[in-house]
Amino acid sequence: MSRIILISFLIFSTVINAQVKFESTLIETFTKAKQQNKPVFVEYFNRDCSVCKRLQKTLSKDLDISQYYNTYFINYALDTFDELAPDEQELMANANLHFESVPVLLYFDKEGKFLHYSTGNVSASTVLNEARKAFSSENNAAGLRDKYESGDRTVRTLYAYCNMLKIQRDYQTLETVSQQLFEAFNKEELSTIKSYLILKRVITSSTNGFFQYWINNLEQLKDFETGYYVGTEISALTTIVLTELSKPDRHEWDTEKKNTYKKYIETLKLVEDPNVFFE
Repeated sequence: MSRIILISFLIFSTVINAQVKFESTLIETFTKAKQQNKPVFVEYFNRDCSVCKRLQKTLSKDLDISQYYNTYFINYALDTFDELAPDEQELMANANLHFESVPVLLYFDKEGKFLHYSTGNVSASTVLNEARKAFSSENNAAGLRDKYESGDRTVRTLYAYCNMLKIQRDYQTLETVSQQLFEAFNKEELSTIKSYLILKRVITSSTNGFFQYWINNLEQLKDFETGYYVGTEISALTTIVLTELSKPDRHEWDTEKKNTYKKYIETLKLVEDPNVFFE
């Protein structure tokens, strides 16, 4: 009997130790972070999100992850299902972070200064690797501006910086950096999924080289999406054009610009009569 009890206790202890420990409130989280001189991890999620549920399983069942996060971070789970609490809103606003989807892995220093984020992939290896990146200004998102301003114009840095500018809604700088990304990009790869994903994820202007390439090569814009999104590749171009057409100043565009957009409308088959956008 004692052996059975011991085995049961060991199994129970392993399960408990495999869970990332989350604090009850954000105030308590940063209070402990300051006391223990540790950064903060925030699981930014929604309880109804299927991908978020996979992330939560990883955070509650992977022993390597729980040990790393419980050792080196103070952790907090921020559920976007309900309206964010005032202190949660303040944290996101101070970092100027605006996410259109969940889940997001977020990292802050003990004072609440933004360090790093990661979206999309919630595999165990990603969850662990992104936590490690948060400690290094060479690898974390907060260091991207410094790398860019120091002259780093590699595709990798420019793409990551574009992502950062987009979530911070700095569209003016994004337009400049995304064009530099096009200039640095290997033109022999313009017809590849790599080019398409850049268009989809960080391009917001029709003047950008990636947009110009794909609007003129629609026949190649296919077979990049899978599952539910099969056949939706053209929507990346459509979103950019419709966003620009929604601007109030479109009626003040000169004839050349209006004609350019009418051509985009016809190419993308948005409406039968392009003139309706300028009446």
